[in-house]
Amino acid sequence: MKTMTKHLLATALLAASTSASAELSVNLGAMSDYYFRGIDQTADNGSLTAGADYNFGNGFAIGTWAAQLDGSEFEYDLYGSYSAEAQGFSYDLGYAGYFYSEDGATDFHEVIFNGGYGPISAQYVLGTEDASHGDEADYSFFSLTGEYKGAYLTYGSFGKDYDGDYAEAGYGLSVQGVDLSLAYVHQLDDLSGDGKKDKELILTLSKTFDL
Repeated sequence: MKTMTKHLLATALLAASTSASAELSVNLGAMSDYYFRGIDQTADNGSLTAGADYNFGNGFAIGTWAAQLDGSEFEYDLYGSYSAEAQGFSYDLGYAGYFYSEDGATDFHEVIFNGGYGPISAQYVLGTEDASHGDEADYSFFSLTGEYKGAYLTYGSFGKDYDGDYAEAGYGLSVQGVDLSLAYVHQLDDLSGDGKKDKELILTLSKTFDL
């Protein structure tokens, strides 16, 4: 199963769209390997990434993000959300579409719900796999994340036409405006369909520019 980081989609958009004023930002990054929801997207190769987000300042935000895959192939995403915060509880409702440059590749479309209170956040996704040959699959995804002083622990689980669980632990910090993170991904099931339960340590560097 090839799914479409966006731990970014769950967190960066939520933070951006609860800001009080309109703003545009762009981001550049590099990953030692590109995993999304516990699944390797680049066959153990590194990936360069770039994206842009626009926050309208009223709870609404839109954005796009792209990642290098194997060879000259790449993924590009389009997304938008509405977010709000009340009495320490934050939430957002959004859409994300995941598209691929490879001929005949499968596209993905998702409705995404995020909620958080204090150090705990949860995500629930309803998605459709839109294959070019006409077959479709419907799936769900649920994750629960706890964070503490830059460290986080996530448990994620697929449902409906997809199946399988994974766990991810990581730590991030900012050094002179550059965001650094180290994550360990551990598949609890064979999510990649290769008969193995992947385990991978991933280094990510990124920088965001406010325009």
